[in-house]
Amino acid sequence: MSMTSPESPVEVARIALKRLAERGLPPTPDNYAQFYNAIVTIKSPQTKAPEDLQQAWQVLCQVDEAVGEASEAMQQLIDTLDGERSAMLVSLGRLQHAHAAHVERRASVEETHSTLADLLDRVINSTNSIHSTVSASHSDLQSIRDSVRHIEQDLAFNRKMLEQDALTGTFNRQGLDHHLAREVKLAQRNGQRLTAVIFDLDDFKQINDQHGHLIGDQVLIHVANLTRVVLRESDLLVRYGGEEFLILLADTDINGASYVIDRLRTVAGRTPFVHKGQRVEVSFSTGIAELQPDENGRALLLRADEALYRAKNAGKSRTEIASA
Repeated sequence: MSMTSPESPVEVARIALKRLAERGLPPTPDNYAQFYNAIVTIKSPQTKAPEDLQQAWQVLCQVDEAVGEASEAMQQLIDTLDGERSAMLVSLGRLQHAHAAHVERRASVEETHSTLADLLDRVINSTNSIHSTVSASHSDLQSIRDSVRHIEQDLAFNRKMLEQDALTGTFNRQGLDHHLAREVKLAQRNGQRLTAVIFDLDDFKQINDQHGHLIGDQVLIHVANLTRVVLRESDLLVRYGGEEFLILLADTDINGASYVIDRLRTVAGRTPFVHKGQRVEVSFSTGIAELQPDENGRALLLRADEALYRAKNAGKSRTEIASA
């Protein structure tokens, strides 16, 4: 099967929905994600290597082929069972007719025996045919099931790769898109707090200009690793921009988020990045926003970003809290 890479998220969504319709699958979130997530890199192709894109398309083709094979196997089984069912009903009808003719003595014993033997052969043949078809279908479906298991593993791996920032190993914007709405719904459903923290490295351009972009990349990796130290497993760390990071803190209010940032500043001060025996000083400005009732994820991030903007304008290494 040949496929042409779509050029926009709208085209990606169109193909995903078309695949669902072709297979007769309901457009539930899980079913839709099976197809969409395999090609969702089209949303930001510049951030992914060609081999990542190619791998995503290969998995999509595998899903399409597996669903097609399952559909064909099931249709073949249904057609065979329907055909043999009709044949067996005809044979059973003739059997009843032969029995009635024998009872009413409209047929000789020899004729009855001959008819019964012929009908038994037909029933046995139909039964054998059904058994063979079911056995073959079972084998085919077992094979398809194994293929689907491999596809599930490939999809999980691809999703992780597509949602991961290649440099720092944190989530990227695509990964944030996947998790943000879910975290917001979870917090609102359970009546819990959810706080977004966006921090931006101060004067990062100077680090690049003075030490080079390779060292600048190493500084970003260093900061990402330090941030992981102060976070819980349930917290989400995202590379939000070039030198911007976002932290999504579940079940955490403004005070808790401020504590996390204070800890990060302390850890960063005690664990500096060192290049050729020289400390590379790193500070950051921060904006914090707590989810409000009936607020969506985008609005939450917008308020955190506005707070970050105020912090950067007020000076280095500052934290601003978003207004409600």
